[in-house]
Amino acid sequence: MFRSVSVFMLLSTCAYAQAAELSGLVMDGSIGIPLAGATVTLHDAGLVATTDAKGQYRFEVNAVASVASVSQARLDGDPSADVISFSKDGYGSISRSAKSADGTENVVLTLEDKVTYVCSTADAKGRWQIARTVYDPQTKTSVITYLTDTEQWNFKPNFSPDGSKMTFFRRYVANGPCCATWRSSVCVMNADGSGLHEIIEGEESFNTEPYWSRDGSNRISFNRMNVENAGPFWNDASGNPGEEQRIGPWGWVNPHLADGRVFIQRKGNSYLATPAGDTSGTAAYVQVRRPDDKFIHKIALSQDESMIAYQKWVDPNHNMYKGGVMVYAKFDASVPAITDEVIFDELDPTTMAWYVSISTDNKFLLFAKDGAIMQHDVEKGTTMKVSADSDPYKAYPTYTTFSK
Repeated sequence: MFRSVSVFMLLSTCAYAQAAELSGLVMDGSIGIPLAGATVTLHDAGLVATTDAKGQYRFEVNAVASVASVSQARLDGDPSADVISFSKDGYGSISRSAKSADGTENVVLTLEDKVTYVCSTADAKGRWQIARTVYDPQTKTSVITYLTDTEQWNFKPNFSPDGSKMTFFRRYVANGPCCATWRSSVCVMNADGSGLHEIIEGEESFNTEPYWSRDGSNRISFNRMNVENAGPFWNDASGNPGEEQRIGPWGWVNPHLADGRVFIQRKGNSYLATPAGDTSGTAAYVQVRRPDDKFIHKIALSQDESMIAYQKWVDPNHNMYKGGVMVYAKFDASVPAITDEVIFDELDPTTMAWYVSISTDNKFLLFAKDGAIMQHDVEKGTTMKVSADSDPYKAYPTYTTFSK
């Protein structure tokens, strides 16, 4: 009996040691490069690491094993529940439960007491460029860094899960004022604006609303319009034009889930689609339960997938933008269902509020309103402007990979 117990304890300790091996990347979201010298703490294991010049850290298996033997409570528990935190002087800190016990934890840190985001921003020539803004609420001033400089207009940035890259669409041809006549490419570049690569050609069809996958497949989805073969598509983030594949037979693609499903909209209904995983372009759809059948769009999903936010069309006397309200709600992917909606920006047909992003801790919502960027505090129920009065026109904001 004693021998059996000893063997069990040894196997449990080894399993914990192996499971608690973690590594990852810490990005400086304020400038879009890896952050060296950040402190990473695995609290229950009592381990501390420091990021290197490439922003990377790693907890060694042997180091974890040395504390596993004295942490008896952890042997019978779930090692993935260990709290991991990221910090550096001058930057805001982030703490969360480790999502994977034997894998990767990435994070983006931004300057403390400032609001950092990337959006489409007008340049001095009136062109739409992708730009980073660091806003200081104390002085109400912005530092804007343009990441693109092209004659083609650039829209709707969206970050990779680790914050090291972003995707957006670039308008090449505009045959009219409405986007329904546009032609555009889908672009990928590093978070600092370098290394740009187009994964979709820009003059054959209109490709819009790019979203990065969350399941590690490193795919970028987008919606294709203005061609016979319209619908939801995706391509590898390092892919080339012509290599894109259809996600499913119909729908408007929105955020991805970590389990590989994709949020799809069609005629006001919401679905979670599971792509077939081959080149057939088929998918299995499960409808999402919602409080009503009002049309929702411009959807954002929180990092932990417990919160969803969107614009909801409630006034049929105006279009879906002027007649919309901004909403956040609870999301349960297992049902799937959206419940407990809260309107955080009321109906006002004289203004246009749209495109929302959710912070890491689900406490803040970022959205555009008539050329300014606004931030809503979920706990306080208050909203403040986070772009300077002197800033150029802005739209399509996103936190730098969920950071605030």
